[in-house]
Formats: sequence, structure tokens, C-alpha cells
Amino acid sequence: MMDVPSPHTHVFENGINHPLLYLWDAWSYIEGDTIHLYCLSVSRIKPDGTPLQPIERNDFPFHIRHFTSKNNGISWKDEGCFLNIDRCAKFFDSRNIWSGSISSLPTGEKLFAFTILEQVDDKHQFLQNIALASSKDGYVVDEILNFELSSPRKDWKKITSKGYYLGKPNLLGSNDGDENGPIMAWRDPFIFLNKNAEVNLFWGGKIAPAKSALVRAELYKKGTSYVISKLHKPMIVPDGNEFTQLELPKVVHDEEGGLFYLMISTCNRIYEGQSDGEVDKGVRMYKSESLDGPWISLGKKILGSEHLFGATVLRTDFQNNRLLCVAPYTDAAEDRLSLTFSSVFYLYLDDLRVEFLES
Repeated sequence: MMDVPSPHTHVFENGINHPLLYLWDAWSYIEGDTIHLYCLSVSRIKPDGTPLQPIERNDFPFHIRHFTSKNNGISWKDEGCFLNIDRCAKFFDSRNIWSGSISSLPTGEKLFAFTILEQVDDKHQFLQNIALASSKDGYVVDEILNFELSSPRKDWKKITSKGYYLGKPNLLGSNDGDENGPIMAWRDPFIFLNKNAEVNLFWGGKIAPAKSALVRAELYKKGTSYVISKLHKPMIVPDGNEFTQLELPKVVHDEEGGLFYLMISTCNRIYEGQSDGEVDKGVRMYKSESLDGPWISLGKKILGSEHLFGATVLRTDFQNNRLLCVAPYTDAAEDRLSLTFSSVFYLYLDDLRVEFLES
């Protein structure tokens, strides 16, 4: 089992370069003067004591790391592990935890949505499920609410009847990908609460082996948990033919301006085993007057060639038409930045200009 370090005592400034952990994918929420940031994480050292190479990280279990900031992300405190795979093992053969989101409900309780990987066998290790949990304070998961809110294995007919693509039931989660395309996609749920505090989830899916789609589901409360009341048909963004994988969606709402903004991370991986040097990753932005779309592209690779991916919106500032964001560097960045966090930056929505902030 990989080591899950205790909270590091160092205060990280102008980004997060953790000496013990690789970090990637980001989601967040804000409460009072505290920004809560979460990400996927794995030890830089393997159980045998040798260094873990970034390309090897999918061979080991991840945990979700939690950081907090009281100065708009200029500095970050390591709050330790939010959730690890040990908490999930009793539900089925849980192989790993992947990305999600967290939101504060009107009651003050935190709703946490995440991706859990179910391992069928050694050749099918990427069967993804959408899961829910709750947390009283955002520092630890208190209860797993629903481990199969949406399960491609159990809900195959329901999902495919809506127009989504899933591989044949006996091939779900194949290490080799979907019919010569990238691996299965049913992951990265993002919680969006509308003005009535009703819960919507957005996540990444497919409509073909190498063609991605944005998934939207409406949820309703049932007892202490939630179930899906409506799974919407796939949404295709206008430049969707330029990439094969849609990941880590984030949705924010400018109520006064009457616009919704969608941020996604994308890549054009064609098949599993493809050289990372051939894969182009980036962050894209869209706007719409409705959660149902249509979405209008505001630009691709809005973060330029900084090797940033999996960004999150820390704070909205629509009065100045900007979003305060942070993003991890991909493993394609130079060694000292690979799988660390950038300093925070403003993304200006009028011209997609990026302004990095430092102390």
C-alpha cells in the first residue's frame, strides 16, 4: 500500500510543490474567508522505497488531498488526506479513486461527488462509477451515501438508451480502451446547485469510442442520499471534434449577466499506449444562456502552452468579468513543475487573458 503522509507543516506559497506527493486534477469550494482545494495525490516513493515515475502512477492507489487558503490562494496549508481507497474497499473491488467535486449545501453539510474505479480483473481495471459522499466540515468524509449513483455495469441499458456510448458489458473498463479508442469515460462529476439549491451533476462521457460528450443528471433527495431523477441526453460542445476526451467539467453562473460558463479539460489521445508526446492537452471555456446549452466556445487552450490541466474556479468575480483559478501542471511540464500546482491566476472572460498572482 502506498504511503499517505500526514499534513505537511510547510506553508506553500505561489503554488503547491509538495515534496512527498504528486498532485493533479483540481476542484474546490469557498466558505467564508477560506478556500478549500482538493486534488488527486500519490506518494512520490513506491512501497519498495524507489522513486515513482509519473507515468507509473496509475499502477498504485490514489488518495484525495485537501489544502486550504485564507488569502485567495497566495499560500496554502496542507490539511492531509480527505479520502483514500481504504474507505471504499467494502463496497466492491474498488481499485482507485478519481476526480470529483464538493459543494456546500444550504444546511452547511458538504456534498461530495467522485469517481470510483471498480476492478473487474487484471485486464479490465478502469470501470468507472459515479459516487456520492457527505462531509460535515469538508475536512473528512463522514459517510458514503451512494457508491453506484450511476453505474455503467448496472445501468448500461439506461445510459446507452439516452445516446451515450459504452462498450459491450463484458468489455467495460478494458485496459486497452474502447474499440481502438481511449479508455472508458464515465467520470469526474461536478456538482452544480441551481438557485433553488437543486443538485445537478455534470461529468465526462462518450457518444462513440473516440468522441466525448458532456453528461448532465438532475438529482433528488431520497432518504439520506440522492438518486438520479433525470439523465439528460448527451451535450456536444461546438469544437468537440478537436479532442477525444472531455474531463473535469466546471460550471459557474453569472446570475446578473444571465450566463453560464463551462470550463473543461480536454486531450486528443486516440488510443491507449499512445506516446504522451503525441497527446495535446488543454483547458477550454464556453458560455450559454442555459444549462441545456447550446454552448458557445470562448477559445481552446485558454491557458496557452503552460502545460496546465484540470483547473478549478476558486472564486467568481463577475463584476470585473473574471474568475480566480488555479491549475496543476501536467507531467509534460519541466521536472520541477510536473504534477505540482501553479500559482493562482485571474482568467478574464472578455478576452481570456490570464494574470498570474504571486506574493
